[in-house]
Amino acid sequence: MINILLVSQKKAVFKKIEAAFSKDKINTQWVDSAQKALSTLSNKKFDLFIISEDLSDMTGRQLIEKALFQDAMMNSVVLSQLSHKDFHEAYEGLGVLMQFPLEPEVQNVENLMDHLDRINKIAGETTSVKGEGN
Repeated sequence: MINILLVSQKKAVFKKIEAAFSKDKINTQWVDSAQKALSTLSNKKFDLFIISEDLSDMTGRQLIEKALFQDAMMNSVVLSQLSHKDFHEAYEGLGVLMQFPLEPEVQNVENLMDHLDRINKIAGETTSVKGEGN
């Protein structure tokens, strides 16, 4: 089972994508601050976290940097309105998998699942992320 941590001040931001993750048998958990995210990440294993760029207690970049000290293999996705170029410059070197819009849609989840499937195939894993357990 895949576990994803959702981090944003407002849970409603994730409403559309939570249903899409649930359809693919993926567990999600939401927290509303970077500090809660770091605490949650230290107490439970997550495969990925999706974060809002602007949190109440630190930036998305700062959260990713701190999370990588806890788990250098942590995958992340950032909700951001930056242009592609500015986003790349802002998050370069942090291993961010992709950029989602500020209010992600089901298509974003499908793109992420396809991306994770490609990574798993390259890594030589035999199971598919998308539709796992169906």
